[in-house]
Amino acid sequence: MQMDDRSTQPQGSAAPQSRRSRTVRSVTFTVAALTLCLVSALAATGLARMLRPAQPPLEPVPNEQKPQAARLPASLFRNWKKPDLALVVSAQQHGYLLPCGCSRPQKGGLERRCNFLQRLKEINWPVAAVDLGDIPQRHGAKDLPNVQGKLKYLYSMHALREMRYLAVGLGEYESALSLFDILGEYALNNPAPRVVVANIADAESKFPEQTRPWEIYEVAGTNLRVGVTSIIGKSVQSKMLDPNLKFADNRTVLKRVLQEMADAPKKADLRVLLLQGSKEEAELCARDFPAFNVIVCLSAEDEPSSEPKRIDDRIIVATGHKGRYIGVVGVYRTGERAKPVELKYQLVSLDEDFLTAPGEVANHPVLKLMEQYTAQLKKDDYLGKYGAGKHPLQLAVPGDVPVYVGSEKCKKCHDSAFEVWKNSKHAHAYQTLVDVKQPSNRQYDAECIVCHTVGFGYESGFRNERNTPKLKDVGCESCHGPGSKHVADWNNEKWQALMNPWKPKENETAREKTERMHRVDKFCQGCHDIDNDVHYKFEERWPKVAHPTGK
Repeated sequence: MQMDDRSTQPQGSAAPQSRRSRTVRSVTFTVAALTLCLVSALAATGLARMLRPAQPPLEPVPNEQKPQAARLPASLFRNWKKPDLALVVSAQQHGYLLPCGCSRPQKGGLERRCNFLQRLKEINWPVAAVDLGDIPQRHGAKDLPNVQGKLKYLYSMHALREMRYLAVGLGEYESALSLFDILGEYALNNPAPRVVVANIADAESKFPEQTRPWEIYEVAGTNLRVGVTSIIGKSVQSKMLDPNLKFADNRTVLKRVLQEMADAPKKADLRVLLLQGSKEEAELCARDFPAFNVIVCLSAEDEPSSEPKRIDDRIIVATGHKGRYIGVVGVYRTGERAKPVELKYQLVSLDEDFLTAPGEVANHPVLKLMEQYTAQLKKDDYLGKYGAGKHPLQLAVPGDVPVYVGSEKCKKCHDSAFEVWKNSKHAHAYQTLVDVKQPSNRQYDAECIVCHTVGFGYESGFRNERNTPKLKDVGCESCHGPGSKHVADWNNEKWQALMNPWKPKENETAREKTERMHRVDKFCQGCHDIDNDVHYKFEERWPKVAHPTGK
C-alpha cells in the first residue's frame, strides 16, 4: 500500500531544518554560482563527503505543541549531575507502536518514549536520540500477513521525527518490507531522522539521497558534536531478504568512516556506532576501533541488562525488544586529552510513569499521529486488504468446507455453554475496540480485530461490522472453528470430534488431562499472550469460561 502525500507528511509535523534543505542567499548570484561549481567539482572527485559540515542544531518547530510532563521517577539517574549530553538509544521496536490496552500495566510505546524525552528537556538536559533499527514488524499479528507493516513503519518514522531523532539504522526487519519501498517512501522525502548505513555496497546508486554512511550533528544546548554511523554485521547480512544487497568489508568501511569523520571541518566529540549485530560482534568492533565511544548492538533477550558492557572508557549497550526499554548515555566532558568524555548509563523502563496527562492528550504529537494511523486504516479499508485463507477445519474433510454461522446457532443445543459464554468478557470483545481511545477506531485495525471477532482472516469469517455482524466478539467458533457442518448434522461423530479436540476421553488419566489442558492453554495464548494480557494465568482464567458438555 502506497501512502499519499497527506499520509507521508502528517498534519502538524515538520522535518528538522538542515543545511542541505535550507537555501542560503549569497551576497551576489556570482558567488553562489561559483560555490555550486566548486561543490560539484568536489563531488565529482569524491572529496565532497570529506568536506561535509556538521548538521546544524535541531531547533524546535515553530509553535510546536508539546505535552506537559511530570517529574522523572526518583529511581532514575541517582547520583547523576546534569550531563553535557544525554544520548537516548532505542532499538528493535518490532512494530510495537503503543501498548494494546487490553490489560495493564504494559510497557513501551512511542507515546511514552516521547514523554520521557520531553521530561529530560524540561530539566534542561541537552538531548540527542538515535535508533539502531528493526523498527517494523516482520509478521502480522496472530499469523496474519504483514499488510500493515509498511504503514506502521512510516508512522513510526514520523513519530521519531517529532521526537527530534538524529539518525536510525537498518536491519533484518526493514529488509523484510523491501528497503527500496520504505526508503523511497520515507527517506527520500524526509531528511530527518537520517537513515545511516555505511556498508551497503553501491548505496548511493541503489538508494540515491535516501541514506548516508555517516553524519555529524550539532545538538542544541551543548557544545558536543555527535557523529553517527551504522553497519550491518555479518550475523545479520545473511538474514537480509533483499537478494540485490551486497555488503562491503566492515573493517574497511569503518576505517574509512572514522577517517572521513576525522577530516570533517567540525569534528565529532562523541562517536556512535549503530551495529546490526550481536554483542560479540560489538565487542570486536570496540577493541578494533576504539574511536567509537558508544556501540549499540542487537539484544538477544526481550529483557535487557541494566548494565552496559564496558571496554576501557567505552560502552556497548542493548535495549531489548519491542520498545519496552530505552537506554540513556550520560556524556560528561573531562577536559583530559587522553579521555575527553566520561560515560554513565541508565536503562529506562517505559512504564505507566510516562503516560500522558489527561489534559494534554489533544496536543500530544505522537498521539495525534496514532489517531491519524487508525483513521487511515478506516478510510482505506485495511480490513478489506486481508485475504481469506482456509481454517484447518475447512481442509480437514475433502469436499466438505464448513462456514461460520455465529454463536446464536449454538444456543439451541448447547444452552448451558452458551450462557457461560454470554456472561463472559468474550461476548463483549468487539465493543471494547469501539470504546477505546488514544487512539480510537481500533475496530478498523485488523491486528486488533483478529483477536476480538470470529474467524477474521479465514473464509466466511468476520470481514467488517456491516457485512458480518453475527461474527463480532469472541464467539464459540473462535475456538471450535466454523460450525455449519456440525449444525447441519449435529450427531455426526466425525464433526463432533473435529470441533472439540479438547474433549476428555473416557477414563482419562491425570497425565492425559494435563497434556490436554496444556493444549488448551497454548491455544488461548494465541491471543492472551504476554504482550496483550500481562496478567494471564490459565489456571485462573479457564474456570471462568470452561463449559463442559455431553453434546
